[in-house]
This record gives sequence, C-alpha cells and structure tokens, in this order.
Amino acid sequence: MDYLKPYSHTRGFNYVPSTAYNDIAFWRDYDEALVERELTYAQRLGLNSARVFLAYVVYEREPRAFLGCLRHFTRAAHDRGISVVPVIWDSCFSDARPEYDCQVNDWFPNPGVQRLGPDFWPAGERYCQELVDTLGPELGLAIWDVMNEPMVTTWIRQEEPERGRRVQTIWTFAHHFCAFMKRIDSAHPITVGVSRAPQLVEIGPDVDVLSFHDYGPTRAAIRAHFDEAIGFARALEKPILVSEIACLARANPYDVTLEICQRLGMGWYLWELMIGVSRWRQIHGFVYPDGTIRDPSIVAAVQGFFRRRTGEIVRANVDTEGRATRTLGEADEWLGQANASYADGLRILEQIANMLEAGELVPLTELPSAKVMALAEETPANRATLYRLLVRWSETVAGDVRR
Repeated sequence: MDYLKPYSHTRGFNYVPSTAYNDIAFWRDYDEALVERELTYAQRLGLNSARVFLAYVVYEREPRAFLGCLRHFTRAAHDRGISVVPVIWDSCFSDARPEYDCQVNDWFPNPGVQRLGPDFWPAGERYCQELVDTLGPELGLAIWDVMNEPMVTTWIRQEEPERGRRVQTIWTFAHHFCAFMKRIDSAHPITVGVSRAPQLVEIGPDVDVLSFHDYGPTRAAIRAHFDEAIGFARALEKPILVSEIACLARANPYDVTLEICQRLGMGWYLWELMIGVSRWRQIHGFVYPDGTIRDPSIVAAVQGFFRRRTGEIVRANVDTEGRATRTLGEADEWLGQANASYADGLRILEQIANMLEAGELVPLTELPSAKVMALAEETPANRATLYRLLVRWSETVAGDVRR
C-alpha cells in the first residue's frame, strides 16, 4: 500500500479569518462576507482543503449561532471546491482557561486543562454529537481532527510524577473522544494532528488517518522527519498527511517544505492562509486581507513551481538593451537641473524602481515601486524625497551595470 496516495491530492491551509485573534474570535465574531472573500482567495490559489479550529466556549454560550456559523463555513468552502477539517479540541499552548469574552491576542487551549477530566466528558460528548448532527450530512466535511497537538502545552512542564499524571490525563481525553467520534460518525475518518511523528505510536491505533506537523529548519531535518512519519504509517498500515507546515521564524520557508511535500506526494496543510491580526502575522500567512501577497515564491510553490537553486542560474541583466544606462543618464541630467519637471523626475524614478525589482536587487519588504506610488500621491510635491531616492537608487543600478 502507498500510505501517501489517499491524501496526496490534498493542498490545504489552516485558516483563521484575518480579523480574528484566535479561534474564539473566529466563531464569536463570525463574518460571513469576510469568510467568503478569503475562501475565494484560497480557491484562486488552487487550495482544496481548510483546517479550522473550533471553540467550545462559543458553542457553550451560543450553541445555535455557533453551529450555524460552522454550517455556513463548510458550505461556503464546499461551494469553492474546498473541503473542511474541523479541529474539535486543542492542547496549545498554556493552562489558561478560555473565556468567551476574551479580547487578548493570544492562542487558548480548547476546552482547557480544567475540563480534561471525566467530569466534563458528558458535556463534551453532547457537543461532539451536535457537531456530527450539523456537519455529518454536509458534502464539504472531510476529516474530524479530534485533538490538535496534545503534548504542546506548558501544563505538562512539571516534575515527575505530576508530569506523568498530566500527560496521561491528556492522552486519556484524546483516546476517549477518538473512540466516541468513531462511534457516532462512521462515515467520516478521524485524525489527531501531533506535533512530532513519534507521538503517532500513542494515538495511531485510535485514528483512521495519521497526521503530524513539521517546522524543521533544514531540508535534511524536514525529510528525516517525513521519513520517520512514513515509517509509522507503514507500521500502522494507515494513510498519512502533514497538517501543519511552514514557519518563517523557524527557518522553515514555505517553498522549501512544499517542494519536499510535492516530490514525496505528501498531502499538506500550510499554516496559515491569511496575514491578519493574530500573533502569527510576522511568521505565518501569505495572503493579505486585500488579496495581495507576502512573497510570490509561496504562491508559485503552491502551484508546483519552485525557485531554481542548483545548476545554471541566469541572472537578470537590466542593461542588456542599454535601457539602464540611458535611464541613468536621464537621472543625472534631471539631478543637475534646479528647475527640472517634477513629473519627469517621478517618471525616471519609477523606471529605476522597476529595474531594481526586475533585476532582483532589493528585498521584497522594501519594494521601490511602493515608494514611488506613495510619492506620487503626496501633496504638495515632495521634491526633497524624490531627489534623495533618485540619487540612492541610481547608485544601486549603476553598481549592477558595472558588475
């Protein structure tokens, strides 16, 4: 059996709306129009599955509204060719008690360590039953992710034997709800997204699909972890996918990890689609709320195209036809005239800005064309800034021409 093949077509993303701090705000402040717009971005990118974290505290306060929002999300996704993987419970990251009214920009566990014991299980089971009653008939439902990263919590950073007891409490909770979900919904597979492949030993027998997360800092580390996970899939004879990848703060670029996934045929879910207001905005996400993007290489990688890193790499040469030399001459002439036309200066500056970008001579976070566009809107005309940028950027292009 090829343990990658059943989900090799999965091109997924983890999703929190751009206006939401976390999963509580996602469902409490649910915005249908916003969700539909952002799911359309995913559709345009060719993504086909969304992993979303649920929030028991929102259900607890507003069960009918919460379930209605969940149904809307699943149908909106399905209308766009996107399946849904709801994450029912979540250990990450602390022992803080989730609160419905919370406005803190942080991530909260679900349902929280205070509710992991058997006393909570009947209420949790009623919730799970309502989830199945609501989404079970929906064509867009793909997999139930019963619990996210069970072991990624500060609650277990204790000395033994207390650590051992807490670890067992979490796994017992996960085992119980895996069994319960299988009992009440035999039509849909279940999984548990673990943070490291070795944890599949603990939860693998309980699930239908194995899923793990990877934020490895090198190609070798990523591939070794993937191979380890595939080894567990082979031993357990179950299909496997990776349900979280890509972190800019962990030397884990989107295009690098996507290239490995696609060459292996591993189904994947990016963390995450949107660059919003959440705590993750500086290290995750690749689409801004208006549909613009962080880095074109991410979009290219999603489509199966990757930056060339080996063999012959052909450098861009913006002066091949002499245009850079002529434009630099125009810049020198303009700079030497006290009363030169501001409009002409902007035109020359824009040409140089475009050369800098086309020649890959500037970082993506400092695009010269953005500064030209802003300068063109300034009133009154900002001649001093135009002069300064024209001098600086001309020097950069001239240095490239001389190479």
